[in-house]
Amino acid sequence: MKIVAIIQARVGSSRLPGKVLLPLWDKTVLEHVVERTAKSKLVDEVIIATTMKREDLPVVRLVSNMSFRVFAGSEKDVLDRYYQCARLVQADHIVRITA
Repeated sequence: MKIVAIIQARVGSSRLPGKVLLPLWDKTVLEHVVERTAKSKLVDEVIIATTMKREDLPVVRLVSNMSFRVFAGSEKDVLDRYYQCARLVQADHIVRITA
């Protein structure tokens, strides 16, 4: 059984744009979320799901530099983004994490 944590992260938040890339002590908010999620002993893989928008390229770069997988999907349809990501990695169960 494969359990995958999918972290939802994009720059275009309406209430606080760019919050996932804001500094929080020595790292970005997203780095803290990814690293803490990866420490779980119950999760087999951590993947960050973002959009295909150009403004989310910094998210893709950051996560790639951290050696985690990134999935870019629909900006408008978050459920489809999760579904396509889970399908791609053949997850049996997913854990939804919001950054």
